Amino acid sequence: MTYQNLTLNELLFTGTDAPSVSWTLQPGLNVLYGASNAGKSFAVKTIDFLLGSSRLLPDISERRAFDRAWLAINGAVSGDVTLMRALAGGALELHGGNIDLIKQRKSNGRHLSARHDHASPDNVSQFLLNEIGLGSKFIAIDVNGKKRSLSFRDLARFCITDETAIQAETSPAESGQYATSTAERSVFKLLTTGADDSAIVPVLDRKTFRTSTAAKLEVVDEMLNAVNEELAADYSQAEELPAQYERIERTWAAAQEQLQFSQQSIRSHLARKREIAQSISRFEQRREQIAINLGRFEQLEEVYRSDIERLEAIEEAGFLLTLGEGKECPLCGASVDAQKHVHSLHDIQNATDAAKIEIEKIDRQRVDLAETVANLDAEGIRTQAKLAELDSELQAAEMQLNQLAPKANQAEQQLAELMSVRDKVRHGLALLEQRKNLSLRRDELAALKPTPKVERPRLGVPTSTSHDFAQVVSHVLEAWQFPGNRHVSFDDVTHDLRIDGKNRRDNGKGVRAITHAAFKVALLLFCQERDLPHPGFVILDTPLLTYRDPIHSDAGELSQDEQELANTSLKDFFYEHLAEAGPSKQFIVVENVDVPASIASSANVERFTGDSAAGRAGLF
Repeated sequence: MTYQNLTLNELLFTGTDAPSVSWTLQPGLNVLYGASNAGKSFAVKTIDFLLGSSRLLPDISERRAFDRAWLAINGAVSGDVTLMRALAGGALELHGGNIDLIKQRKSNGRHLSARHDHASPDNVSQFLLNEIGLGSKFIAIDVNGKKRSLSFRDLARFCITDETAIQAETSPAESGQYATSTAERSVFKLLTTGADDSAIVPVLDRKTFRTSTAAKLEVVDEMLNAVNEELAADYSQAEELPAQYERIERTWAAAQEQLQFSQQSIRSHLARKREIAQSISRFEQRREQIAINLGRFEQLEEVYRSDIERLEAIEEAGFLLTLGEGKECPLCGASVDAQKHVHSLHDIQNATDAAKIEIEKIDRQRVDLAETVANLDAEGIRTQAKLAELDSELQAAEMQLNQLAPKANQAEQQLAELMSVRDKVRHGLALLEQRKNLSLRRDELAALKPTPKVERPRLGVPTSTSHDFAQVVSHVLEAWQFPGNRHVSFDDVTHDLRIDGKNRRDNGKGVRAITHAAFKVALLLFCQERDLPHPGFVILDTPLLTYRDPIHSDAGELSQDEQELANTSLKDFFYEHLAEAGPSKQFIVVENVDVPASIASSANVERFTGDSAAGRAGLF
């Protein structure tokens, strides 16, 4: 990966009724020195506060006119951005651009929570980690490999050192708290190797294993007792349940077969009943049609009879008319000469012949009609007989259905009773199976052994890496002209340095402070040289404690090793080395002692005089 870092550009304080105050920073070396109680350490704490620290700022009187703090930074991903946070604490705002641009825009920034959450980008820790390429890393927090996500607060220890921590006897990589030492060492390994602990598979420690196993055994025992109590209460002869279940299954199969047979018979007779009913309906309709047709044919017969009588009258009248031809009129006695005929006898004969022909035609039709009526009468008799037959079949089908229904109901009732018994037996068998499984589980738990120590993950910095790091520390001490041979080694037990065979913590406060500073500076150089992730800046509060005034300083008189160091020119070489490190690194040194005059041209130097009449008195 390409080395990614952060650069701090400006710290600003603003208030409603007070003019803003700032401390401008730059790449390379920055020095803030001067009088005590002028706000130097408060500035360091504010930077840490704006980078997500949960520790509230000291309630000094000078800050009460201000309500916000701003930190302009430059990130490898986002470029120039500014973090804002109320001095009272809480969440932060992220603004794009430097502070001057923000003043011009006067717009609201993006909300960032102060609480770390690796699953969300909306917190200051994850934002800063993403800027330096460590946004998805995990670290081990105990010797058994339990893990959590990396927070920027884990890295803050390696880039921000206050005046208390720099004098401490603990390793510069640790806080001195036993509970957090594994996590702190994991972070140091991540910085010096670039490898996190996400691949580690955690194992249970002996105490947790015993507690966990005992708790599991207790739960299993409780479940076993509950199963045994239920078996004793509801199944006095639980050992006979398998055989009982087999018998019930056979009985169940027979009853189910009987029910299916009864239901199939009922369905068959119902289908037959429907067919008979449909046939009865068809024959009744036909019977009605025959009756209607017979009625109509009877009326037709009357018409035929009436027509024949009329035609016979015509025929008889014609005959009578022919008999009276050439005779006196039988009605009036008129002579033949006195009679006048409209129609001749020939016409009368024609009418008579036509009537005869029509009568013969109607007689033939009457014969056909009689034959049709006879056929309908016969069909009617057959239809009536078929209806009687179908009615008998319908009654027989209903009788059979009435006989089958009780059997089907009885089979259903038997199945319902068997189902209740079968379900109870099944539940008993399930309890027996559960008891068997729980007993096996209990035996497995009782046979478990804790994970041996040899299977624990190997944590900490590899020996070769710690050796290389120690050599970088040695080169830093050599550049600072630290007294002695400057032979440095890394102690894997204390996770600290041994310098010329002496544990770093066994020195006086001033020597511990400068060697602590060497550790932090060397770590930044080590990471940058090897293209490893690092925040990119180091803030050191009072690293040159050795050069204090032994009378007026709170740190007291100098020890022998401090006095030896104070007699050297290490202070000058210290500043020269940091100033020459280059703009790709940022060092911020906060000191009480004066700075060599030669540094002013190669570093960003700010002095707090403590006197408003002579330069800048303090932070506020």
